[in-house]
Amino acid sequence: MSNYDFSSLNDKEFEALSNDILSQHLDHHVERFKSGRDGGVDGRFFSSPNNEVVIQCKHWLKSGLAALLRSIKNTEALKVKKLNPSRYIFVTSLELSRNDKIKIKDIFSPYILSDEDVFGNEDLNDLLSKNPSIEKRHYKLWITSTTVLNTLLNSALVGRSKFKMEEIIADSRRYVMTQSHAEAMEKLESKHSIIITGAPGVGKTSLADQLCQHYVANNFEMCFIENSLNEAEAHYDEASKQVFYFDDFLGRNFLLALDKHQDSQVINFISRVSRDPKKRFILTSRSNILNQGKRLSDLFEIKHLNKSEYEISVSSLSSFDKAKILYNHIWFGQLEDSYIDEIYKNKRYHDIIKHENFNPRLISFITDSNRLETLNPHGYWNYIESTLSNPQGIWKNVFEVQLDETSKYLVIAISIHGVTISEEKLKAFYSRFKNSRLRSNNSNFDSIIRPLVGALLNRTILQNKTVQYDLFNPSIADFVLATYMDDVDDINLLLDCLKTTQAIKNITSLHISGGLNERNYSSLVESQLLGIVNSATKYEFDEYLFRLLESASDIRSPTSDLLLYLKELTEEALNDAQINLDYRYLGFLGWAIELGFITKIDSRLKIILKCWNENEDTDYDDFVSLSKLILFVEPTGGDEIVLTEAFKESLIDYVSEEITNDVIESGELSHIYDDDLSYSSSLKKFVSGRVSDIAIELDSDELEVISDCCNIYDIIQSNIESITDGDFDSDRSRSMPSIPSTNSTCLIDDLFEKG
Repeated sequence: MSNYDFSSLNDKEFEALSNDILSQHLDHHVERFKSGRDGGVDGRFFSSPNNEVVIQCKHWLKSGLAALLRSIKNTEALKVKKLNPSRYIFVTSLELSRNDKIKIKDIFSPYILSDEDVFGNEDLNDLLSKNPSIEKRHYKLWITSTTVLNTLLNSALVGRSKFKMEEIIADSRRYVMTQSHAEAMEKLESKHSIIITGAPGVGKTSLADQLCQHYVANNFEMCFIENSLNEAEAHYDEASKQVFYFDDFLGRNFLLALDKHQDSQVINFISRVSRDPKKRFILTSRSNILNQGKRLSDLFEIKHLNKSEYEISVSSLSSFDKAKILYNHIWFGQLEDSYIDEIYKNKRYHDIIKHENFNPRLISFITDSNRLETLNPHGYWNYIESTLSNPQGIWKNVFEVQLDETSKYLVIAISIHGVTISEEKLKAFYSRFKNSRLRSNNSNFDSIIRPLVGALLNRTILQNKTVQYDLFNPSIADFVLATYMDDVDDINLLLDCLKTTQAIKNITSLHISGGLNERNYSSLVESQLLGIVNSATKYEFDEYLFRLLESASDIRSPTSDLLLYLKELTEEALNDAQINLDYRYLGFLGWAIELGFITKIDSRLKIILKCWNENEDTDYDDFVSLSKLILFVEPTGGDEIVLTEAFKESLIDYVSEEITNDVIESGELSHIYDDDLSYSSSLKKFVSGRVSDIAIELDSDELEVISDCCNIYDIIQSNIESITDGDFDSDRSRSMPSIPSTNSTCLIDDLFEKG
């Protein structure tokens, strides 16, 4: 049996549901009318040509039964008397006792003919249980049903996926289903993967959340990916229905993802999912970040990623869609009536809906009661206008008026860090910060962090009890980076206190994307490197130093002090018998060659390179860096090519071992279903492209060796399996409510009319 309290619906949605239920129950088509304007008629039908039956719906969950009884006695009864219907039916979402129904019947006497024409919560639930098709038509009702909620919470994976699903459920009430939802669902069903892109604040995450929720409600297991696709790979189960969700998969800057080679991982995973009918893959990214990725990574173009892209834009929202977004935020928000009245005054809601800067994030911001504690209702409309007119400045007042200096710098530091930061690292930052010149008080960490959580920061407790912090909203980072990055001295000091590789990655990415000019970038990186010079660990190649060296290689004109330190580091690297030949170390040696610190006659480099063959953990990036160094000491056409031959042998073994999986994941031969050798030229072309980053060129015979290791029968089997139909029942996705095509002012006024 259904057991709804209908709190997931606003009053207009409740009216639509009630009329649907009564239409089915009474076997009459119920006409719907604008609330309020027709004097208390939310629906009607004619039991006979001259006998009008009027339906009135009251969704008074916020006010309760006593307030409802007062309202119908003082207001609604008079409306009904004027209407003088032959029969009056009253519907409410509140629970009603037998005596409650009698009271309501008596107030509306003689128009309510019997107690049975008063429908309360229990009656509506009984009728829904008998008519499950109605439940399907009302998506927000179905998605919040007890059965679905139990499925959502029990199907989600433990840990971060469970936390994420709880967040999605909590935010579902404000969600407005627009045409974008249906279009995105159609693409996801067709391609199995979707990348939802758009400008900040347009609702990418909200759409992705609801798509994910829809699949989990249909018994898909959820895997919420927080950091990298390794999490998805670890949980991939061939036999299970699974939906993988990667929100903001390229991060605030593409270079952070590129550094982890997420571009190729994502492409390969999309290819894998596209062939598996039991899997769905949902990703989001800001349009400008994805476009940055396309410029910097050929993979995004080679693999035709745009086939899985879905652009969401505010311009695609109708005026009525925008009206529903605003209305939902008001209805489900905690705004006091005095603030709501300011929006209704002179129909100002039209000004919000028509504003050129309208987007769902701004609507959430201006209707957030927590941000209005110091603002009286009379100043509320000015606040709305100024926020809409200058959306980039929505955090300006927070930073300049509401935060003390210490809190401000802590938020700036998290913005510079660029990604989620652990509480352990944040406390370490704060410990160093308290000894810096930027400190403004002696408050402990807890007293500083507590008021920031919920306002500027999100705090998440993971399954292993570790705590993480991130910005409450990505637009905070936009504001911080646009406002404070020119203060190089302060930013440099914050980097000193952070000491995280992620922070250095972030400023490098900002530099490459144009958000940090050459002078400031060089100053920050050089200052960080030279800050190590006087430490006891100046020659220790740890993660932080490696990251700084990679960033410093982009500096066009290093200072003499930096060049001196780099020369000393080069000597240490060449003399280090315990060298770890990963791509970062090798990359530094390559840079040292460019700077002239290593010459061809330096025998130490060749000795180091002879050690590489003993490294069993060599990956493709290592091979790329190694190839450049070996080509330096053994140039093409030279007499001695011992290292080159050994390198080629190892590379061929490495690529050959994975070539079958690489071909399958790329989809390059997805059209092959029998061994007719028509794939040969395509395979050779793929193999050649697979090693195109290697500086030492493989000849035709060597490429043939790799091609021969490709198991075409495994590829054929994979292709056959990929065309097997999935068992996902998409009835509910097809039964989503239709979107009104009319964008008229009357429709919007009807929505905001107070009945």
